Amino acid sequence: MSAEPISAAQEARVRDAFAGQGMMKTLGATLTRVARGEVEIVLPFAPHIAQQHGFIHAGGLTTVVDNAGGFAAMTLMPEGMEVLTIEFKVNFLSPAIGRRFLATGRVRRSGRQIFVVDGEVVAEDSHGDRKTVAIMLATMMGVRLDLPRPATTAGSGVLAE
Repeated sequence: MSAEPISAAQEARVRDAFAGQGMMKTLGATLTRVARGEVEIVLPFAPHIAQQHGFIHAGGLTTVVDNAGGFAAMTLMPEGMEVLTIEFKVNFLSPAIGRRFLATGRVRRSGRQIFVVDGEVVAEDSHGDRKTVAIMLATMMGVRLDLPRPATTAGSGVLAE
């Protein structure tokens, strides 16, 4: 897929969905680029998402590259559909050392409901030098918004009884 522009309404839909994710806020990630079939998310280094050796924890990297792939797929979905991850595999190529991490998701094949995406996480150091630290292959699924959603208590993520 080429990174063609998308409509302002489609971009707003993706950005609104991203803004609704508490995990992205917790990590400090920002959605920096939205194009047709391609999305970039930037994750700055922060001690609260580092593991014991001072690298960014694999869970943080995996979360942002999964989101980049999912939102890349969402750019190709019709109005009224949201995205869910079916599966993904991440290979870590180097320790995640850097001042920020750029996660790019790209759609490789799109269907009516199933999308195959790949992702890459690039570490950027304080000099602007970049190095790929992780790659991902994933399958995403489009789901209708009119599906019943579980009630939560005051946005806590805890299901109401």
